[in-house]
Amino acid sequence: MPPLGGCQRREKTPLERGQGIFLRTCAGCHGGDGRGTTARLGFTTPPRDLTDPALHQQLGEAGIQQVVRVGKGQMSGFGGVMSDEDIRAVTTYVLSLKRE
Repeated sequence: MPPLGGCQRREKTPLERGQGIFLRTCAGCHGGDGRGTTARLGFTTPPRDLTDPALHQQLGEAGIQQVVRVGKGQMSGFGGVMSDEDIRAVTTYVLSLKRE
């Protein structure tokens, strides 16, 4: 039976999936905008600004995936709780945050 009113559920793009994962998992520390400016108790240094072009230049796509997977510094890795597909999706979203 077709959906009522012709509505069909659309698959989310990797960017949309990544944004959802980011907002649920990463925004608590990096902020909803990815700038990491939200003061958090317990951090010895503020979370990285994920919009910084220098960070993107330094890490690239593979480096961002690695940091999400295993962590770095104060950031815990998410490889044990995120699938490879989720890590790729959140990486796609983080790449989209880069300031020009």
